[in-house]
Amino acid sequence: MGCDRQKPAPPQAIEAGDALATGPQRYQIDRSHAGTAIADIAVRGTDGRATSLRALIGKPVVLNLWATWCAPCIEELPTLNRLASIRAGRLHVVALSQDIGEDSSVPAAFLAQRGWAAIAAWHDPANAAGLYYGGSLPTTILFAADGDEVVRVIGPLDWSGSVASALLAEADH
Repeated sequence: MGCDRQKPAPPQAIEAGDALATGPQRYQIDRSHAGTAIADIAVRGTDGRATSLRALIGKPVVLNLWATWCAPCIEELPTLNRLASIRAGRLHVVALSQDIGEDSSVPAAFLAQRGWAAIAAWHDPANAAGLYYGGSLPTTILFAADGDEVVRVIGPLDWSGSVASALLAEADH
């Protein structure tokens, strides 16, 4: 499925759907946390300054947990960047790096070097969000504008495909 340093408990309420165009389905949809408020976890925003995940409340949120060393994450990021470009101003699309360390410029530079500038490059130097939301990379959590979780996608998903469109429609409500 995704990059995984330890094997987590299997998610509940799993569904199947589209895969990235380059391979078979490698993701799971987990609805078992629907309705849970976005965590008040301290992270670093695009400017490297301290902020909280709760600062995203007000628009629907696509929060992608990834790392520079995670191949499935890197495979998925261009589709997230495309989504961020298309839905700019109507949706927060945040790539929250789980690379451990204090230098928040590393994940941002990684995205910029690949031309993925539309996606917001945030950093979680303590890996707090990764531990809170399950630890497997990539994991993407969709939140409604009120900050309540709608669904999690564990593993890489094509964010321009039909499954992603249906999930995003749920977050827009």
